[in-house]
Amino acid sequence: MATRWGIVGAGKISHDFLTAMGTLPSGEHRVVAVAARDKERAGEFAKLHNVEKVLNSYEDLAKDVEVEVVYVGVIAPAHREMVKLMLTNEKAVLCEKPLGLSLAEVTEMVELARQKNVFFMEAVWSRTFPLYAALTERLSSLGQPCNMVLTFGQAGNHLPDQRLAWKKNGGGTVLDWGVYCIQMILHVFGPEMPSRVVASGLELNQDGVDVAISVALYFSGSRMATFITDLRVDLPCEAHISSTGGQVKVAAPFWCPPSIEVNGVREDFPLPSGAKHSFHFTNSQGLAFEAAEVRRCLKLGLKESPKMSLETTMIIAQVQQEIMNQLGIDYKE
Repeated sequence: MATRWGIVGAGKISHDFLTAMGTLPSGEHRVVAVAARDKERAGEFAKLHNVEKVLNSYEDLAKDVEVEVVYVGVIAPAHREMVKLMLTNEKAVLCEKPLGLSLAEVTEMVELARQKNVFFMEAVWSRTFPLYAALTERLSSLGQPCNMVLTFGQAGNHLPDQRLAWKKNGGGTVLDWGVYCIQMILHVFGPEMPSRVVASGLELNQDGVDVAISVALYFSGSRMATFITDLRVDLPCEAHISSTGGQVKVAAPFWCPPSIEVNGVREDFPLPSGAKHSFHFTNSQGLAFEAAEVRRCLKLGLKESPKMSLETTMIIAQVQQEIMNQLGIDYKE
């Protein structure tokens, strides 16, 4: 039986998600409904992606008995409201990252999902890539991971016409890009809250969001990780892991990577093929892995994904909150 999806938002990421889903075996996924602020745009979206119906409101989608699981693809400041609406109506939810704008928001959503006893997952699609599972296996033969260095920078995102330049969009790097860096560190070191977080950065922009930051995370067992993010310039966007038995490089972009190198030996991991439409974002074909993981979890009756647990989501939010506290970032101001 097909997994029955409802889609919240008809923007670029929702387009890429359904385009990637279209590469999966026919009959596994069925897109029942879409709802968006602009119903005309939702209608065009539905026509392109063969969505069965366009609903008048998000409330209608939440109450639609045919919808089994909801993909939330709107901007981060709207996540809390949409997630609470869907969970309250006992829909399973896959919500884009960053899940919330603060630790308080994330905690509220996670607690509601547990109270309602429904599936809930932050859409950290990286965790569902086969390469990430292979990375764990390769590292197991290299002794103790001791040090990690990651970068995430894409030029021009600080400019006034860019989404990430503005607080109303959940802008800056600590949430939108920091989530990728932190999740990769936790993937290697395990779901453990760092014993110490040390963050520094440039002066916040005119709207109060960060432009460039450097963060050091210290873990038990004398392990540490450093990540750098920058809205202004391109950075390598690789992840480097140094273990007692060697080194691993996760190729750019490390959050949706095509390959890894273990002690200099490269190993490629192909992405799904056969998409009917073009993608807006790099390697979005990999969103198919995420859709497949949600289906797997629902079929097994799981309430969260072992690949991206709610425990991990909470630790990410705690680290992000500590960084924001140290840098004076507050999305409620």
